[in-house]
Amino acid sequence: MTAKYAAALALASALSGLDAQKISYTPDIVVGHRSYTYMHNINYQLNEQLKINNLTLFDTEYTRDKDNIFFIRNTLSYSLHKRFNVNAAFGMKNPGAFFSVYAQYKITGPSYSFSYSLGTTYQKGFSLEQSVSLEYAPYLKENLQGYFSVLAIGNIDDSGYPRGLQFVRLGLKQDKMMYGVATNFDQFNNAKKTLENIGAFVKYNF
Repeated sequence: MTAKYAAALALASALSGLDAQKISYTPDIVVGHRSYTYMHNINYQLNEQLKINNLTLFDTEYTRDKDNIFFIRNTLSYSLHKRFNVNAAFGMKNPGAFFSVYAQYKITGPSYSFSYSLGTTYQKGFSLEQSVSLEYAPYLKENLQGYFSVLAIGNIDDSGYPRGLQFVRLGLKQDKMMYGVATNFDQFNNAKKTLENIGAFVKYNF
């Protein structure tokens, strides 16, 4: 796992040399009962319509490497409308390389964001992939907000439900930092194999 973390840090370092007004970096770290998780989103705005995104996830067990999870996705996004994008992506995840094409609908407000994506992914065969992402941060008082987020992704193919995940965060937000309780749920092979990780998270918007 050290090499994977080094690769993620190298990518972040390389992107740090780009225009800071066009780039965002959001790491999310979970220390749970089963494993620790590092996840980040890096976005770079090429122009008004084109954006590059890197989503990286490493989930590492404390005592053994049998159920480690990795996910690396690089996406080129084209904006057709302020709320509607089309995307092409490639990357690596358990158990190998994949390619995706999908459409995304997104709305944002001062204290919330919501997106829904629908498309197809190829990894040893085609599957229909859907994802939902929701963030809500209501103001509690000056300089303090509540924080709630859900990320859910599911793949369906002719064999059923090969892969799914649900990540939930509940806590507080102060300026650019979020922290609180995290739950990660993963399903594999029609939920014949499931993994759970419950603990604390820290997230920061650079």
